[in-house]
Amino acid sequence: MTSSLLPIVYFAAFSHALFLAVSLFRRSAAEAPGRLLAVVIALLAYKLFEGGVIHAGLYPVIPHAVDLMPMMVLFLGPVFLQYVRRMTGQSPWDLKQWGLNLLPGVAVWLYFAPPLFRSAEAKVAAAQAARASTEEFVMPMGTIALLLAVKLHLASYLYASWRELDRFAATIDDLRADDSGSVLRQIRLLAAALILLETVWIVLFVAKQFFGLGALDHVGQIWLLFVAGIVMAMGYLGLHVSRFLVSREERSLAETRLNTPVAIAVDEPDTVKYLHSALPESAAGEMAEMIDHALLEDQLYLDEKLTLTRLAARIDLKAHTVSQVINQYMGTNFYKLVNRYRVQHASALIEDPSCHLSLERIAMESGFSNRVTFNKAFKEEYGCTARDYRARRKTA
Repeated sequence: MTSSLLPIVYFAAFSHALFLAVSLFRRSAAEAPGRLLAVVIALLAYKLFEGGVIHAGLYPVIPHAVDLMPMMVLFLGPVFLQYVRRMTGQSPWDLKQWGLNLLPGVAVWLYFAPPLFRSAEAKVAAAQAARASTEEFVMPMGTIALLLAVKLHLASYLYASWRELDRFAATIDDLRADDSGSVLRQIRLLAAALILLETVWIVLFVAKQFFGLGALDHVGQIWLLFVAGIVMAMGYLGLHVSRFLVSREERSLAETRLNTPVAIAVDEPDTVKYLHSALPESAAGEMAEMIDHALLEDQLYLDEKLTLTRLAARIDLKAHTVSQVINQYMGTNFYKLVNRYRVQHASALIEDPSCHLSLERIAMESGFSNRVTFNKAFKEEYGCTARDYRARRKTA
């Protein structure tokens, strides 16, 4: 990409990221994880702004607006991990925990702080002298070690975030019947993108420093282009969810499920069986009837906020027991079970000649929180979209 286009790309991504961060922060409650995600986006937005200023040649005009956050990723890692922890039902860090996690970032910032408080003239003169120099800059080994240590520090936080999200990848559909699974996948994509971002930087940096491939400017430019792509993708995917992905109670249930010994039946490979289960077949059958009755007769599936824990409370059973009955005895998971009833309700409305509601409204009336989840569940049940189903019914 030509250097003339770089500032345009950086400033466009910066404005997009700034809008996302401000919008998310304002929409989120004080304790909501959305505010932490807003801080992550704001940190990325600042680096994009900084890159735009430098490559547009605006540094002499606003020298005090750049280089304010050296080694920004030392703050990015802890904030992102805390966002993931809050989204997965963990308690927030106290002041001491925040202090310990942000200590490396604060220490490095203090180390680089003196030049930040120089006059504008001194900053501009130093920058111009660096540009005018014809000697190839050789980075000291101490600086190289510091940069790699900073990246490894971020990598450790991203790895911890990925592991935390991965814990719920296999259990989220046993807890929720909404779009939580989709939200989880989006957050995992963000974590994967950040991991890829840092991997690319390390590869490019090592190639330059130890093998003489490329230039340091190219390392920074490519890194910022990846950042621009990430924030643009976040806006496209709509990753601005401020609610909790799972509650503390659901987290406890998920951990119990993960720690429960299971086996795959040889004659039924798709069936998960709980080992050492103390649940008799007759009791499981009665509980399955209670679950079906609550969902079908009481129409609990119409509640878009219905979760496994709320269903268990309604029929006065332990959530773990309800999960076991649904998975082992009924041969499905909570997500599929509830959405099956919702789709059946929606199809009945579509087939009703007196019903003239839009598909969007039918989805809402059937208990779906959004059209995406509705279309996905409808296609799983009938093999076609709701729009195609309605068209076929009209033709018939």
